Amino acid sequence: MATRLPSKAAFRATGRRAAILRGATLTFAATLALASRDSRMARRGESDPDITASIAGSRGRGCQGERAPSSTTLPRVLYYELRAGAFPGSARPDVAVHVPPGFDPRRRPGVVVYFHGWRGCVASALAHEDAPCAEGGPPRAASDLATSVDAAGVNALLVAIELRADMPTGEPGRLAMPGGLRDLLRELLGTSLVPALGCALDIDGLDRIVLVAHSGGYQAAASALALGDVPRITEVDLLDALYGADAIFFRWFESEIARFDPLTSDSLRFVDLYTCCGGTADRSRALARRMGDALSGAGLSRALSDSSVAGSAMVFKEVTRAHEELPGAYLRELVAAAGFAPIARAVDPPSAAHIAADESHSLRLN
Repeated sequence: MATRLPSKAAFRATGRRAAILRGATLTFAATLALASRDSRMARRGESDPDITASIAGSRGRGCQGERAPSSTTLPRVLYYELRAGAFPGSARPDVAVHVPPGFDPRRRPGVVVYFHGWRGCVASALAHEDAPCAEGGPPRAASDLATSVDAAGVNALLVAIELRADMPTGEPGRLAMPGGLRDLLRELLGTSLVPALGCALDIDGLDRIVLVAHSGGYQAAASALALGDVPRITEVDLLDALYGADAIFFRWFESEIARFDPLTSDSLRFVDLYTCCGGTADRSRALARRMGDALSGAGLSRALSDSSVAGSAMVFKEVTRAHEELPGAYLRELVAAAGFAPIARAVDPPSAAHIAADESHSLRLN
């Protein structure tokens, strides 16, 4: 049996850890400011000619009118190395992807993008049991996110992006460059996943994209909002992750405030679930007051909630779960409420044999 991580008290001991994260935030903010300045000079979709050429070769394989593949025959987790990964050439997979049973690329396809936190990795995020993120390293907490997405019953791919695996940093790498997330998703959806899905997905044709960040993954989520050049981001979920970048999250909210009306058909959502003692509570409460005041000024007080995770457009909630438990505890509920199309037909949940068989598939692009 895999060894569990230490208790919450031992894991988060943690005025010191929070202070280190705040220090990392200052470095991140400076890097992001420089990238924002340069983004005015970047032309959309042209940051990597090799990726653009590769995707162009797949455009004839669009999903319109084609028969959806049987995702139940795919490995539970697909791993890919990408030229446009956050840290390309790291000798690790740049993404881990789960295609839920019944996923139909022709029917309002969506994407859940997940950013792991400090000392995490995509393998443990999608795993059933605790496992090391590095050879010979200590076991890291499994979040079993693939099962959460399956249980939500939505027509959305789960894409977990590898940051600095098993390291005490949330550095976003190339995701902090103009168009970084767009390049990554275009390469993944337009080239790498074509053999698995049977067709290429156009990033501009996705129904919606939800960003989910745990812990130090907030830096990558903020980069995606500020510089990612990705359309249809309809929700941001922070899981004990508001260690910084408050201004970026507020700017995104403020620029689209009218769409934070839960009664509109194209409403947006912002969810911040935080713990009592890990360094995110004060920032979360301050941002809740600031966003709440803005919503009140816009006549949208009904959009804010501090209780229901699923029923409101703006949620700030203190939770009692341990820091490392939040992704596995809340992803299903968040994804189910995010507005994705439901899986069109009833499918059996993945069997034990399906889960055990070939859980990893890796493709390296040369």
